[in-house]
Amino acid sequence: MPDIETLKTALDSILEIVSQPEYSKWYFYLFILLGITSIIFSILAFLEARKAKQAASEAGTTVKIQTITIELSEIVQRLDTLDMEIEFSTARDLLNEITRRLRRLISTFKNDPEFKTTIMELIDTLGEARNALQEVRPTDSDAEDVVPNAVYYATEGFFSAISGLVADLMGLFEKRTIDTGEH
Repeated sequence: MPDIETLKTALDSILEIVSQPEYSKWYFYLFILLGITSIIFSILAFLEARKAKQAASEAGTTVKIQTITIELSEIVQRLDTLDMEIEFSTARDLLNEITRRLRRLISTFKNDPEFKTTIMELIDTLGEARNALQEVRPTDSDAEDVVPNAVYYATEGFFSAISGLVADLMGLFEKRTIDTGEH
């Protein structure tokens, strides 16, 4: 069994260590250094995660725009192959299909300042094409008075204008893809 003097010396040593302020001990500064280093690395990790999220978002936008551009090019090809002997029902179905596809593709960009003017022109032209097509809608009473290729002549200019506006949109989308890729 240890003697009292040894216990007293050990107790005094413990009291001296415990009574010293924490900041005077070597491990206090080590913990401070570790804490500051952890905070710095956490901030750097957060900033990198934010950059990665932004890059992923830009990549997603680029892929979406490229997909839209491909679909728009399919529409242009359909419009550019308009048959001169097109019948009313075929022209109506074509216009309905193209209108539906275009509205779906451009709906998310309708209020974007970069696209707004072209999109509004396109929507107006689609409406004008619909009106022009209605003007040559056949009825039973005018079966003898039908002008040959009347549907083609009534709609060809509008389909050509729609094709041109869709090409303009494709150019704007491609520009957006290039601009997104530069950042």
